[in-house]
Amino acid sequence: MLGSAARSWRHERMTMLTRQPFWFLRHGQTDWNRSGKCQGRCDVPLSMQGEAEAHAAAPHLKHLGINAICASPLKRARHTAEIIGLALGVPVVEVPGLEEMDLGPYEGVADYSWIAAWRDDQPVAGIEPFPEVRKRVAQAANRALGTASHVLIVAHGGVFWALQHLCRSPFTPLAHCRPAHLSPIGETSWRIEMLSALEGES
Repeated sequence: MLGSAARSWRHERMTMLTRQPFWFLRHGQTDWNRSGKCQGRCDVPLSMQGEAEAHAAAPHLKHLGINAICASPLKRARHTAEIIGLALGVPVVEVPGLEEMDLGPYEGVADYSWIAAWRDDQPVAGIEPFPEVRKRVAQAANRALGTASHVLIVAHGGVFWALQHLCRSPFTPLAHCRPAHLSPIGETSWRIEMLSALEGES
């Protein structure tokens, strides 16, 4: 029993986020996003619309004190981060582990029937299990947060789902290039706010 408890404690420690505020940005739109296809590890580039979304987001991030940008190595996130980084004058660092989850047989298919079971930690054949995604994302996010005091993480929708779960926050969709601010409250809780709420928009 003691061994099991120790393993459980170690696992819990490995999936804890560093208690440091940070910004998160989902990459811009791709052609697969527009056509409704599942998009995991396939390295689909930004569409012209996605590039425009990244350029439009940059001015809203200029005065937030961001002093590091950490990105998923996948093209759609890396390109989004580079556009933001150029506007902010901040270099981009790739952080392995921030990639989207591996969707296996669902890559490139317009079928999202697996999501509810997957987010409930049920195994779905061929898809990277959600507990493993959370562990991977927590470790990668903590590496990113160790680079500076005001970090922007640029990654994917599934990475944001993992962060929401780690923050014990309800699953809420995040639009392309809509920044979210994640900040710790007390010893265990987190607050997740979309930039629109912080700016007082409706």
